[in-house]
Amino acid sequence: MFLPVKADFPLPRSPILTVLVCLACLGVHVKQQTDWREYGIAVERFCAADRSNLDRMIFDRAADVLRTRGCANVMFHIANHPEREPAEVIAEIAREVRPLTGLSASASREYVQRKLEEETRRYLARVPEDPDIGLAYYTGSWNPITMITSGFAHADWLHLGFNLVFFFAFAATVEVLAGPLWFMAFILADSWFIGVTGSLFASLGGSHYWTVGLSGIVMGAMGLFAYLLPHGKIRCYYFLIVIFGSIAIPGWVLVAWYLGKDIITLLSQENYGMVNVMAHVMGGIGGYLFGFLFLDHVRRKAIALQADLDWKERERRLR
Repeated sequence: MFLPVKADFPLPRSPILTVLVCLACLGVHVKQQTDWREYGIAVERFCAADRSNLDRMIFDRAADVLRTRGCANVMFHIANHPEREPAEVIAEIAREVRPLTGLSASASREYVQRKLEEETRRYLARVPEDPDIGLAYYTGSWNPITMITSGFAHADWLHLGFNLVFFFAFAATVEVLAGPLWFMAFILADSWFIGVTGSLFASLGGSHYWTVGLSGIVMGAMGLFAYLLPHGKIRCYYFLIVIFGSIAIPGWVLVAWYLGKDIITLLSQENYGMVNVMAHVMGGIGGYLFGFLFLDHVRRKAIALQADLDWKERERRLR
């Protein structure tokens, strides 16, 4: 395990906004967990209700059309489609469902559509809205608000934990060097840059998706750190079975490693699993560009500070 923890750079003040961002992510995730638990119970009750064999068969055939399994996934797809109303989704499913035995194709389609509409009305009345609606960003929406809020939502505790550790390691120094206003501007600008570029590439590829997580902004903080402190180092902890220690690594080396790895993945693979590799790459590029366009004056001061610190360190070692 290899974990960046903090910059080898003394901070003249506390990185208050960085801490607040971490706390906000933690609070949002706790709320997500509570909402998902309530949502899951409601869905389970809905799907466990008594139904005839014919009605259950309709769910099974609808699931086949959607290439999924189970009542919960069918209803989620119908009720939470990001681009179409439930009636449109149901009509499409009914057209593609394999006809029911004993009914003509048209009669089967009408029956399936009517049943799914009834189930959807019950579902919407009994099941709360999906907990991530309003937080997650859908690339087909071009919504500037959820481009920002999606960064504060996470899929699970592991996802959250790693993002916050990496974020604090780089963002704390970035905030102190750039100042709170520029730091806030960076988070907003990089969030929008990640969202817009993600939507553009998704539109070109013809496949939109949902995304959550701070990792794009984490990569942005890494890119901005590399710009502001090209000779700055990050203290990293490593451990392998019984071997444990720490080492200071130049920030640009870490950025080149993580960003380069994601660029290679983006260019060489079609399926990235649950990881939004595009957000990683665009976030890192966006952070560096933000510094290049707006923070050259901060970079000059930061380089001078780093040079002074390096000189003092060499003097200390010579004594």
